[in-house]
Amino acid sequence: MIKAISLSAISLALLGFNNAAQADTTNMDYPRIYTGIGYGQYSFQFEDSDDDIDFDDDSQMLKGYVGTQFNKYLSLELAYQNFDEVSDIDSYAEVDGVSLAARLAAPITESFSVYAKGGWLEWNAEVTSDLPALGEISADQSGGDIFYGAGIEYAFTTNMQVRLEYERYELKDDFDPEMDVASVSFQYMF
Repeated sequence: MIKAISLSAISLALLGFNNAAQADTTNMDYPRIYTGIGYGQYSFQFEDSDDDIDFDDDSQMLKGYVGTQFNKYLSLELAYQNFDEVSDIDSYAEVDGVSLAARLAAPITESFSVYAKGGWLEWNAEVTSDLPALGEISADQSGGDIFYGAGIEYAFTTNMQVRLEYERYELKDDFDPEMDVASVSFQYMF
């Protein structure tokens, strides 16, 4: 019951913001600079048959980004991602990185759009395993790989937006991890 009331209140508030946002978004000048911060959950998975390691865990991530929106369809953004530590029975890993991505949007209404994004992630990872026969083994690795994603964006006003997005990272290195990220971000457009 309380969830239904809360969802109804949020829906009504969004409708109120939507009317104000539609009145403001028709005469925007481009390019526009924006910045945002996001929080998400990610799944980290990899297998190393040589060392008999099978790793699968979920954790949190934070990201911050700045970008330029050239028109209502195309943006370019630079981001920093900090993936919290994930752990398994005898292993743990931590990854962070900097990415550059292009974002292609398809506006549905003046306030709502869907988008696809893709780019390059430069990453650093620290993986540690405690193997019974060998003891603790640590490896610091870094690399660069392509990533892609999709999402939806809602504009409360011409300056304030919220995003829900999914991103997929397939890091190509000795331990070949895969990361799936679901996040929500709030951004401010100047």
